[in-house]
Amino acid sequence: MNQLLKSCKETFRELLLDFLWRQLSALGVAGHAESAGPRAIDPEALIVFTASIGRHDSRLFDEAIDWMQSNGAFLNVQRLNTICKSEPFTGGRALSAIAGVLGKGAEALKWKRLAKNLQQAAPSNPEPFFFLFNGRPMPHYKESDPHFLTYGFIRSPLQLRGLSRRFQPTKSTTLWLQLRALFGINARCEIILYLLSHESGHPSQIAREAYFFQKTVQDTLVDMLASGVVDYEQRGKEKHYWIKKDSWLHLLNREDQKPEWVTWPPLFSALERIWLKLNQTDFSTMDQLLASSELRKLMMEVKPAIQRAGFAKALSDEHQYLGEDYTEVFVRDLENLMKALVA
Repeated sequence: MNQLLKSCKETFRELLLDFLWRQLSALGVAGHAESAGPRAIDPEALIVFTASIGRHDSRLFDEAIDWMQSNGAFLNVQRLNTICKSEPFTGGRALSAIAGVLGKGAEALKWKRLAKNLQQAAPSNPEPFFFLFNGRPMPHYKESDPHFLTYGFIRSPLQLRGLSRRFQPTKSTTLWLQLRALFGINARCEIILYLLSHESGHPSQIAREAYFFQKTVQDTLVDMLASGVVDYEQRGKEKHYWIKKDSWLHLLNREDQKPEWVTWPPLFSALERIWLKLNQTDFSTMDQLLASSELRKLMMEVKPAIQRAGFAKALSDEHQYLGEDYTEVFVRDLENLMKALVA
């Protein structure tokens, strides 16, 4: 493998896992003390991403399940399902297995439905669930977890430690969950969060960024308008809704915070595609020019998703770099993107 790409793969893996630890810890997962940055964390998008990338860190994966079991009442399973179906994530079978585990607790019904919705045929030969640092399947010599085995995965029996905490309601990262604790699991939470972080919003725009049906958002905004604390302005034939941010932030005990929205699902999907390319493509026998061309094609495909999430400034214009010179640009862009995520 090209030494630069080999180093890039190892570094990218470490950065992805560190980022997941930061985000999960900010929500209450035990095991990491670093800050996740100022942006509101999307719990459903994070879970979908963890179902794929988390398989490269068994402790992280199991602690994420532990947190979901403790905080499942604040998760929107229908929205989680919508994200899975809307973006090309590859962890559907793993997520289905997670939902099956959670389908045994107090929030059982909604998780059972998710497990059924995401269910895929298990392979005839079960595969190791976790991966080693070098990307190879983790060998397993002990008893297998019977639940994961029904989904076609071989792993050690799941033993949750029960160390996850309830989220801290006034941290900048937990605004999504705080709103759900206040308003319940419905589109109102995403609408308020969007309006807190934007000057105004149109129903179709909010629905697209929040992963709800447009009619759901439209009808909810009409209802909220009757409360007298949501207003709108007419722009041509469109209504753009807005709220008095200072009053809402005071209500939420966040006067000193300026909420920042990130459309996380397309960004996580793009990061997953980049990782899969680096992890599954054999660059060892590939001509450097061809390798550069493969990476350029990949970034051209995922760049719109990264731009949609608001991180376009972290990327270079691939058209300005010819031939094999783009490989170094690709590596630098990945580093800049991951730095931007925790800035």
